[in-house]
Amino acid sequence: MAFHIRIFVLKHVLYFVGICLLFSCSQPATEQISIIPAPAHLNVSGGEFVLDSKTQLIFSEADGFQNEIDFFQLYISEKLGKELSIIDGRNSLEILKSNEIEGEESYSLIIQEHKITLKASHGKGIFYGLMSLKQLIPPSNSLEEIRLPVLEISDQPTYEWRGMHLDVSRHFFSMDYLKRYVDLLALYKLNKLHLHLTDDQGWRIEIKKYPQLTEQGAWRTFNDQDSICIDKSIEDPRFALDPKHIKVIDDRLHYGGYYTQEELKDLVAFAGTRHVEIIPEIDMPGHMMAAISVFPELACNGEAAWGEVFSTPLCPVNEEVYTFVENVLTEVSEIFPSKYIHIGADEVEKSTWEESSECNEFMRENGIEDVDLLQSYFVERVTTFLQDKGKEVVVWDDALAGGIDASLNVMYWRNWVAEVPDKVVKNGNDLILTPGDPFYFSSPNSKLFDIYNKKLLGAKFPEELSYKIKGLQACLWTETIPSEELADAMLFPNVLALAERAWSPSSIQDWDAFKRRLPSQLDILESMGVKYEYKQSNALIPFMNVDLENKRIGVSFETDLNDPIIYYTTDGTIPTSAANLYQGEFFVNGSASIVAAVFEDGEAKEPILKKQVDYHLAIGKPVVYNKAWNPSYPAGDAGSLTNGLRGGDSYNDGFWQGFTNDLDVIVDLEEVNDLSYFSANFMQLIGPGVFLPGSLEVSISEDGKTFEKVLTLNHTISSEEEGLIFHNFEGSLEGKSARFVQVNAKNTQSGFMFVDELVIK
Repeated sequence: MAFHIRIFVLKHVLYFVGICLLFSCSQPATEQISIIPAPAHLNVSGGEFVLDSKTQLIFSEADGFQNEIDFFQLYISEKLGKELSIIDGRNSLEILKSNEIEGEESYSLIIQEHKITLKASHGKGIFYGLMSLKQLIPPSNSLEEIRLPVLEISDQPTYEWRGMHLDVSRHFFSMDYLKRYVDLLALYKLNKLHLHLTDDQGWRIEIKKYPQLTEQGAWRTFNDQDSICIDKSIEDPRFALDPKHIKVIDDRLHYGGYYTQEELKDLVAFAGTRHVEIIPEIDMPGHMMAAISVFPELACNGEAAWGEVFSTPLCPVNEEVYTFVENVLTEVSEIFPSKYIHIGADEVEKSTWEESSECNEFMRENGIEDVDLLQSYFVERVTTFLQDKGKEVVVWDDALAGGIDASLNVMYWRNWVAEVPDKVVKNGNDLILTPGDPFYFSSPNSKLFDIYNKKLLGAKFPEELSYKIKGLQACLWTETIPSEELADAMLFPNVLALAERAWSPSSIQDWDAFKRRLPSQLDILESMGVKYEYKQSNALIPFMNVDLENKRIGVSFETDLNDPIIYYTTDGTIPTSAANLYQGEFFVNGSASIVAAVFEDGEAKEPILKKQVDYHLAIGKPVVYNKAWNPSYPAGDAGSLTNGLRGGDSYNDGFWQGFTNDLDVIVDLEEVNDLSYFSANFMQLIGPGVFLPGSLEVSISEDGKTFEKVLTLNHTISSEEEGLIFHNFEGSLEGKSARFVQVNAKNTQSGFMFVDELVIK
């Protein structure tokens, strides 16, 4: 008898534990439900609905939701072994059309103990409601019943464009992979798949008028990108080239592949049932080497070659080029019913245009002053052609160089050119935010925290034009991503963070809540065969909050971990478990050398964070720039050098201010002070051309007219030394009195200099 009692108790304990795992019992109700992206409005009640094969599915064929219902029934049959019943059952799932719900993608989902009601005005809303329901269902198959929490959801997206991209030119991916990709995007309510079909390294779409494009342009002998992958595959087999995409041509190994028009039409239809719009990109006039290698007459110099930076582009004054382009885009338009076609217009190597007598003659005859305007002429002609076919054109933000028509949709990817978003919306264009940092998932520096949290717009973005932001998109460029397994690892779970940022209202986006909901989603990904890579890092991300009123700086930490134990010191010593326990934001008066770490079993875990924090005389004081900062790296504009905020490990994190001339500024302390100390922190990273100043001089003045040089600071770090280097130029001001402090840092390498704060004590 005692044995049976123990079994009874154990079953109930396990049931309670299971419920807590599903609903995170220790968390508030709205964080107990693992739906990503988080619904706009979610209320959770007690109780549950039991979904099984006896649950009745109620709907009206007249509502036009058959596609969505068939999709869900197929999923349920995989889970329960049979579809939901259409005859009376013990409970029901009712799908209703409601014109009271505004927005095609909006929906209402109410789960009661005996009934589920899903309402929307359009099939898209019904589909997204079913995706939310699907995420509540355990990923395992062969279930007898599914227990769902009682709740109410009212949901709609923040942005119209919620996109992911895949580059299939650099490395090729199977149609099966593309279809699973579409399934995953749909599950997380992403509605755009930007398919990068052509580039220098391969032409991946069948064009019937030009069969040579795929017969020749789809295949290549192994290139530098393939060699990098082959070398990396020695240690990581995910970098190995997929043998399915390798064949022997003329006794040599070739890599490549392409999609037939029928395959692409089938993919479009497949995606359409999941409300994913596929946007093709045929990149032009640059990135066209795969086509020019087949038809060299398309280039001004008749060569498929590399210029100073990028590949030889199409010739914009050759009428045969426009015949080729229009023939290609006509077939592309017939394959893809998408409202949009992407024509790239990025990274155009214009040196062959400058050298071309035909281009120069055409420019003189047509009043075109430079090659940037010549690119705009090309873009305008192609745009007019596509618009006549009822299409909207998308370009990368590089196309802005010579000016563009306001009708184009612009993808902002060059996050180091901070003023681009402002220019785009002020020109009247719709803006799609695709900043390389943090939305290029192919970058090893892409971090889940940044994808979810990083600010995407500068301080000067005109808020009154926010309605011009069409949406968000992340990209996967595949130069060194040759396998589907590696693509999975780079994409997931990053895609989920993007999805929540693109769908959920900013008011409910919460990093801690997202982290708590993520594990259940990882189980779903695993059940779908996704080879995701997610390693929670012990790294701490510091944040500073300058309190001008109380003259102090608040310090807080973020991390990938859920509820980490963190200890810190303020005197530069390595913390132990006897140090300060981090319990939220703490404040620094004056200066502190913060050292902090995540602790596990009483031991500090690497990496250990070190951060200097200073509340000093110059904070909040005006700065006069005798030489301007580089507009691509404004940080916080004129207040950046005296705002108390320190930069991190990346020069484009929004805190480092960049200069391509000397740094020459005057800080006005607004009254005469006795000065004791000066410091300025710079970085060096020679790969992208970031160097330390050759020297730094500090001069002081009481009247702002007559200055006395009091410090000359040098360093011994070579301009050829590799790796990320920080150097703090610091020195004593020996109690001298001054109101004005002039700082001059010499740019001796003709590259970039980055500084994050001028500290004056």
